[in-house]
Amino acid sequence: MKTLDKIYSIFSSFLLKFFLFLQAFLFLRLMLKFLGANPETPVVSIIYKGSDIFISPFNLIFDDIYLGDFLIEISTLSAMIGYAILMFAIVKFLRLRRREY
Repeated sequence: MKTLDKIYSIFSSFLLKFFLFLQAFLFLRLMLKFLGANPETPVVSIIYKGSDIFISPFNLIFDDIYLGDFLIEISTLSAMIGYAILMFAIVKFLRLRRREY
């Protein structure tokens, strides 16, 4: 019983840290896009390419919004919301499974 609780605790902690890192990474992409960062800059390019894999399932759901020279990338916002919902569902599922033991 204690072993399962420990495994659950470690997995939950890892999952939460990964989720927070992912949200921060996606937020950084959102801000760089919004401010019009140069995609040819090595750091910006790495961030864009690294986050593309997480954004790709949400591409083309909605059109991006332009506010003058500023871009609000809706696919990134959709990804942030989608992964938050997924995280919530996983945590709820794990809590239900934990109660069964």
